[in-house]
Amino acid sequence: MWQLIKKELLHILRDRGLLIFVIYAFTLDIYIASEGFNLIPENVSISVYDEDHSLRSRELTDRIKPPAFKQPDIINNRQEIDYLLNESKTILALVIPDGFERDLHRNSASVQVLVDGTQSSAAYLSSAYLNIIIEQYSNDFRMEMLKVNNITGLPSINTKSRICFNEEANDKLFEGINEFFMIVTLIGMILPASILIKEKEYGTIEQIMISPLSIQKLLLMKVIAASIFLLSMIGFSYEFVLSLWLGFRLKGTILEFLLISLIYSFATTGLAFIIASIAKRLSQIGLLTMAIFAPMLLLSGGWVPPESLPEWLRKLTVISPLKYYMDLGISLLIRGASLDLLLPNMIKLLILGAIFIAAGYFLYDRRIIKGE
Repeated sequence: MWQLIKKELLHILRDRGLLIFVIYAFTLDIYIASEGFNLIPENVSISVYDEDHSLRSRELTDRIKPPAFKQPDIINNRQEIDYLLNESKTILALVIPDGFERDLHRNSASVQVLVDGTQSSAAYLSSAYLNIIIEQYSNDFRMEMLKVNNITGLPSINTKSRICFNEEANDKLFEGINEFFMIVTLIGMILPASILIKEKEYGTIEQIMISPLSIQKLLLMKVIAASIFLLSMIGFSYEFVLSLWLGFRLKGTILEFLLISLIYSFATTGLAFIIASIAKRLSQIGLLTMAIFAPMLLLSGGWVPPESLPEWLRKLTVISPLKYYMDLGISLLIRGASLDLLLPNMIKLLILGAIFIAAGYFLYDRRIIKGE
């Protein structure tokens, strides 16, 4: 059995194309996903048309600064606003009307914010950030006026934010780990499927069936070899990419995460059997993998929170193994949850994986081994 596992591991290591793809996916791809882009507004272009030219309007303009916004571009007429928005040269345009300072002292001041809604998510987030700046300026001005008039003792609410688990609100932490889970899923399906399909593509499946070695033992050795290689790459990426290169302060231990990944590999291996039973050649594996991976990703909560899905799609999240894997991984690596708390989801993932393996092997046995 060890010789068979060793043989399969050597086949994986000698497949240069697959090896290059796996190394890239577990290193550079995770790094780019974490460091290459930011979902939080940063350096958003904004233009300001100040009709008032007063001290208060300049104070408000001065509060718009990096890193959320670029230095505001001061414009001189409303026609220029239309040009900048139509040509996508600015995302936000702030109009401070004439008499802003006078109205501010009368408690009736207003400003106008024009937003380019072409990219709705960017427009929503950037306008929300600008809203916070304006509201904060309004509150500070109100407190200043109260002090000037020696008005004290008025009730007020002092808000203080407390962020748990990711105290710095670092979006790179979630994005890097999220991409890590997706890579584990892709490789967990592609690697076993490519090993299984090679016997069919090379025409050796018939020879194996008449050999003293049973086909079940051979498939078991192939799955074990693929799992050993996958877990090795997960451990390497955990230690040297997430912890060392990206500097994430992961709260779970590597052994606990490898245990969860081993359970998850049952589910991805079952999906690999399904892919291998449908694919006729090695080149079709990638297409079939994406056909399965895309719905899994949608239902996982990695890109879209499950609460934002329609009711009928939200119910389907129970059949997505990636959903359980992400919940377990995030709870362990970011929140530092113990295995006792994670045990119910681990059992659900194990049951789901067993179902996928049983269904996948049944299809592979009928279509490939028995040739039905």
